[in-house]
Amino acid sequence: MNILVLTTLYPNNIQHRHGIFIENRVKELVKRYPAAKVKVLAPVPYFPAWLPINEYKKYSAVIEQEVRANIEVFHPKYLVIPKIGMNMTPHFLYRTCLTSIAEIQDEGFSIDVIDAHYFYPDGVVASWIGKKLNIPVMVTARGSDINVIPENKIARKRIIKALMNIDASASVSQALADEMVKLAPLAKPPVVLRNGVDLDFFHPKVPKPQLPFTLSQDEKLILSVGNLIELKGHHLVIEALSTLPKIKLVIVGDGVMKAKLQQQVQQLGLTARVHFTGNIQQSELPGYYVCADLLVLASSREGMPNVLLESLACGTPVVATDVGGSPEVINNADVGELIIKRTAKSIAQALDNVLSKNMTSNSIRLLAQNSSWHKISDKQYHLLDKVITEHRKESI
Repeated sequence: MNILVLTTLYPNNIQHRHGIFIENRVKELVKRYPAAKVKVLAPVPYFPAWLPINEYKKYSAVIEQEVRANIEVFHPKYLVIPKIGMNMTPHFLYRTCLTSIAEIQDEGFSIDVIDAHYFYPDGVVASWIGKKLNIPVMVTARGSDINVIPENKIARKRIIKALMNIDASASVSQALADEMVKLAPLAKPPVVLRNGVDLDFFHPKVPKPQLPFTLSQDEKLILSVGNLIELKGHHLVIEALSTLPKIKLVIVGDGVMKAKLQQQVQQLGLTARVHFTGNIQQSELPGYYVCADLLVLASSREGMPNVLLESLACGTPVVATDVGGSPEVINNADVGELIIKRTAKSIAQALDNVLSKNMTSNSIRLLAQNSSWHKISDKQYHLLDKVITEHRKESI
């Protein structure tokens, strides 16, 4: 089985955690099914290094080809026009992908199926390519591609058409699958393929990082992980912290709100209690989960948040807003609590509730074992195999 993974969400030499959840899925599939030969087409925006827009400047340093976890990854450049190019981007991405696919095929890799991730523009483009090249396509929805992007009328029409035309679709949560059915009720029903967690990588017995502050015996440490953007809710966690004097906070991630969040910390007099790590390597993350007493995720929307699964695998309880797939993870009071209202007051109350419970690391990790990659990879492989088999029958 020759699989071409097509997605703009994939790590590269500059963005080490960008789309790491997709890379993990690919790695786990290959690990369990050696017959699955995979190449990854992960285009990045073309952006000249001399232009002064920092948000896009980093892409100029992404290399064109690399090998990650013994999987060949291609990063061709496609044109993106910031802020005004949403409706045009699929066409630019389509042309770039067609050129790269031709080169991959010329090198002897015959593609049996395209496994695309994120519906817009990636999944839409995959559906166009599948039709042109007569290759079956499966697309996995990840979150905002179904919950937010369809608010754009043109994107919505394209996503619905893709759902109707592709050979199979999947989602990372049941909540997201339900939204896909509402969007295109006549399309083939999506299959739920939740994110998994590597229990050998995320576990309680890992070295802890050195923190810039010490914790007294009656103090607790909480962790907030994610891009420093509004939807992740770090600002609400910081506000909640101002009412919880015996708690310190580590924020892992980077993004456009960093300066604003640091200013908020200073204004609230929390400089000695809040630490920003910036972007870190994936290998460092388990240590932060382990040293924390709790992980908090205050997002306004989510697909299936990996950080919750990773934290539980490390034996650390979680608190998260009641959005997306989070209720499918926090379905047991023994692992944490859902935040019903996305406010600093509700977050503070949930943090206090969970920290006051006597939760053991072993019992929390035991519940995380239900989310191991083994069953998920099996389901994914057999779904792709079914897509290939049915497409071949229809082509006869």
